[in-house]
Amino acid sequence: MEQENINEAEVTATSKKKSSKGLSSLLGKFDTAGEKGMKRVLLNMPFVLFLVFLAALHIANNHLAETYARRITKTELEVKQLRWQYMTTTSGLMLKSKQSEVAKLVGTQGLKELRIPPYKIEVAKN
Repeated sequence: MEQENINEAEVTATSKKKSSKGLSSLLGKFDTAGEKGMKRVLLNMPFVLFLVFLAALHIANNHLAETYARRITKTELEVKQLRWQYMTTTSGLMLKSKQSEVAKLVGTQGLKELRIPPYKIEVAKN
């Protein structure tokens, strides 16, 4: 009998402890903190503001890094396109600057290729 009474007392004590851990007990702790809690918050406010400043600085730095990465990617693509354009233009110019191609182009104007090698004209000095 006594054993049952002791067990019932323990069960009711633990159930009271469990119920005291609810939301109302948490709000009660905030009320009891009162002035002490506000003083702690105010004393730590410079540190909290410093942390907020560092967080804002970190976010801004990440945005700048992403912007630079996008700009670099865009520039790399533009460089790649300009390189292909350069290679295409260079190969076309090499084709058009061949002697046979030049002869074809000026042949329509009535000019002909020389069949004999060029010779030097010398003028005598007085």
